[in-house]
Amino acid sequence: MARVATVEVDDKGRVHIPADVRRELKASRFKLSIEKGRIMMEPVKLPETVRGKYKGLVKVSLESLEEAQERLVSGGKR
Repeated sequence: MARVATVEVDDKGRVHIPADVRRELKASRFKLSIEKGRIMMEPVKLPETVRGKYKGLVKVSLESLEEAQERLVSGGKR
């Protein structure tokens, strides 16, 4: 059976995901998509948690990647 949680969007557009849900999914980052008028959220693994042959593939921090992405988006270069 699917688990349901009711959440609210604050005045800054943020959605609070309950701690027990985050712990159950072992995630603090999510990919958000819209499908048929529904918001879908899928846990995203942090690069530091990747194991096996892909471990160590990403040599920069997540923060550095996000900053670079912000610079590209704010500069209109996509």
